[in-house]
Amino acid sequence: MQADWKSFQKPFFLGIGGSGMSSLAFLLLEKGMKVSGYDGKHSAVVEKLIQRGATVLDKSSTLEAENYDLAIYSSAIRLDSHPLVKKFKEKGIPIVHRSELLHQTMSEKKQISVAGSHGKTTTTAMTAFLLDRCGFFPSVMVGGEVAFLNGRGGSWGKGEWAVFESDESDGTFNNHNAAVRILTNVDEDHLDYYQTRENLLKAFARYMELASKRLILNLDDIGITDALSLFRDHSKILGFAKIKSEAEEKTGEYKQDRNSEIALYRIESGVLTFYFQEKEYSFSLKYPGEHYLKNALAAILACFEAGAKLEELVERIPEYSGVSRRLEYLGSKNGIEVYDDYGHHPTEIKAVIQSMEGLKKDGRAVILFQPHRYTRTQNLYKEFAESLNTGETVYLLPIYTAGEDPIQGVETKLIADAMTHPAKILSKDIGEGVKELTRFLKPGDKFVTLGAGNVRDWGIYFLKN
Repeated sequence: MQADWKSFQKPFFLGIGGSGMSSLAFLLLEKGMKVSGYDGKHSAVVEKLIQRGATVLDKSSTLEAENYDLAIYSSAIRLDSHPLVKKFKEKGIPIVHRSELLHQTMSEKKQISVAGSHGKTTTTAMTAFLLDRCGFFPSVMVGGEVAFLNGRGGSWGKGEWAVFESDESDGTFNNHNAAVRILTNVDEDHLDYYQTRENLLKAFARYMELASKRLILNLDDIGITDALSLFRDHSKILGFAKIKSEAEEKTGEYKQDRNSEIALYRIESGVLTFYFQEKEYSFSLKYPGEHYLKNALAAILACFEAGAKLEELVERIPEYSGVSRRLEYLGSKNGIEVYDDYGHHPTEIKAVIQSMEGLKKDGRAVILFQPHRYTRTQNLYKEFAESLNTGETVYLLPIYTAGEDPIQGVETKLIADAMTHPAKILSKDIGEGVKELTRFLKPGDKFVTLGAGNVRDWGIYFLKN
């Protein structure tokens, strides 16, 4: 940006209904700015923004660029061809990436950032929830609809701390100065941007190296371990690692060649017990799955670094009430319970399936997965197949393009053909697809729509028809 961001008071969001864009818009509204934007789809989140005071244009509206002093875009916007971008350029209105404005805004606060291939949104929401319940009143930016924020993803708090989700998909997660940083895991994703695993690891290593106060790490993750080898100073690490032997549990030690603090943990029957600074703590959550418990441990340790008491954090975390599209319960029909999850990477898919297996009783866990992006499908179709093979019953949808151009030979059939047990590919037509699902589903089943595209619509359509 060419000037101090505080001079801008009338921002315009290009695609204001997107998850990250809407969260930032909510935050700026609470900060007192006159927020406007455009979105081609009048969604529930757009309606919430309007109710909070935003002005949202639709396809029939005429943009008067001179009414705004800043235009904000996300990586989903093509600057070279978007018609509204041209109007702002003609009027000389500054155009900035969403992440740049976010980082400028949060720089007023002490910052906790959350990065990782999976679990960013949940861990950010958990961290913000804990700080809020412990009286820290944080500012928050999450790429999702958070229950304790009344369905919003952004909030400007009166406290001195800010917590935000740091997106690695386009490299912008290395453009902020958060003192405390959480890294949940590192997996092979967004290779359309990074090209190679080596480049991806270097980016995550840089993210860790830039932590000025504390770095909260899942030390059981191979990707994190590989990225750690790319820089030397590990003195700021506060890691957590699963107990691997009786000797570790008795002595509380974790042998490694890093100068770092370690919280050792074990998980039994849905309860995580961890040992830290010669004390033992235990907690459980409303949500099944080890990944939720580990995300919660990362959040607890980050909030401890911010000044909260461990005893209170452990007491509060079971109250956490979730994020939209993270194993979100949509409703039930004819004895069939419907859930939705944003998971769109093989590791996330495996975790969701594990959770669904934990939820089911007498019925079946039925998965409807929609691949997201041609490039991701091309790079990971074998891994998708391997993860989906862990499911009991799997249906597939055609690829959700997310604005990408088609790649010849890349289609959902690649995944289906690589699976060891049959998976039915449904029609792209939602009516036809749901009719087939309705004939198959029976009382007692747990049905989850899975993916980052519009697969959620299939679950809602099933419930309403």
